[in-house]
Amino acid sequence: MIIQLTLFLIEAISLLPYTIDGNREYRPLFINSLAEAYYKAGDLAKALEEYKRIASLTFSRIWDGDIYAKSFYMMGMIYERMGRKAKATENYGRFLELWKDADLGIPEIIDARKRLEAI
Repeated sequence: MIIQLTLFLIEAISLLPYTIDGNREYRPLFINSLAEAYYKAGDLAKALEEYKRIASLTFSRIWDGDIYAKSFYMMGMIYERMGRKAKATENYGRFLELWKDADLGIPEIIDARKRLEAI
């Protein structure tokens, strides 16, 4: 099921224009879904690649800042699972810096802080 979803998302992303609807970039929404599918399938390398793509986008941060910020959280989790503690720490730190003014009860913030302390 996840493999079929992954293939569908890869094709969907390839068909999207870079900007639509008054220059709003929708790609992060699809790339995030693809990255999540790879992560759930256990393909950490491909998931990491897709989260890096999200982090590299610039214009979409205006509308999809939450997806941009959460990409650092997910990269932290992936690096942690890969045993790359320095990179995990860097990404959790970036995520927490981006959301420093967010509601402290957001589950990702709580989890990132716990993971950062444990590393």
